[in-house]
Amino acid sequence: MMKKDFIKYKVKSNDSLSSIAFRMNMNKHDLKEFHNQNCGKMDKLWFESLRGVEFILIPIDYVSKEEQEDQLQKRLPSVQDLVLFHAGEYNITENIQELNKDQLEFNYKVNIEIEQKTTQIIAKTRQKNFKKNNCTPDDKVSSLALACMETVSPIPFIISPHGKISSFAGHKTLVQNFKDNQTAIRDFFTGAPSKAYIDLFYENISNEKYFLKQISSTLLNEVLFPDINWFSRKSSWVERFKIYHNSFSLKFDFNAEYFHENIEYVETVIKGIIAENCSLHELIKGSRFENEKQEDSINTSIEIHYFTNKFTKQLAEASATICICNRNELFYKHHLNLKTQK
Repeated sequence: MMKKDFIKYKVKSNDSLSSIAFRMNMNKHDLKEFHNQNCGKMDKLWFESLRGVEFILIPIDYVSKEEQEDQLQKRLPSVQDLVLFHAGEYNITENIQELNKDQLEFNYKVNIEIEQKTTQIIAKTRQKNFKKNNCTPDDKVSSLALACMETVSPIPFIISPHGKISSFAGHKTLVQNFKDNQTAIRDFFTGAPSKAYIDLFYENISNEKYFLKQISSTLLNEVLFPDINWFSRKSSWVERFKIYHNSFSLKFDFNAEYFHENIEYVETVIKGIIAENCSLHELIKGSRFENEKQEDSINTSIEIHYFTNKFTKQLAEASATICICNRNELFYKHHLNLKTQK
């Protein structure tokens, strides 16, 4: 904003609003606005011509709107800040509400280790300390799933130049780690259902493309590894986003807003509205069908809030909410919050 410190400039016969503004490296509209806001009982400026105007108030330390925007933009993360964007650990809370199902809450921690190589950024992530509805999962299926994931953790990802997960860093090693540890898992989790789960898990992680898609499209990783360009968007854009487990991604119209009022953090708000027709039947089945009625299309919104440090550009906190409505009734709501470990 323009400061209230100013000089009282005496208008010369050949002066105009534009000529004075040009000499002061100002926009003439900003000059007029500043003068009119601070002139008190002096003559206000209404026209380009300064005939009859004796003095103009000119700010001493003028910052144009363009310069203001540039200064504010420098407080937001950019591609130069990717290595420092993440903290080492986050506390995660996920709430899932689905029609005709019990509401679920998951709490866990995520450790992130970032390694800068010559031409790549590697992010290794490990999830731990899982709780389901405030209790440590002790059922056989949950325990088996956690044990299988632990054998391939930490999962190493290559981060794209824009911040998103692009591929695994050593997929063969990841699969080999599971093979080396599966005997102990099979010995502990006995029975046909456990064997079937372990076999399917091995099949899924062995399919690099499939496993990468499943891991990278979780709401956690979509939020934790965003396109860094989200923090500099000036206009709306179209992007695909996965909103429901074991389904396909959909096109959304996104826009971004930035709030700088907080002393320590910038809040970036990303909002998305679905940009293509998709029925609830298609979403649940994870497949497209012919002759789906447009009136059966779901109504879906995404809202993500990022809080990044103005000085370090590090992600301190984020929250995301996905809402899926069908025929004006809430079908599915997924809320995620992540916060740095204090």
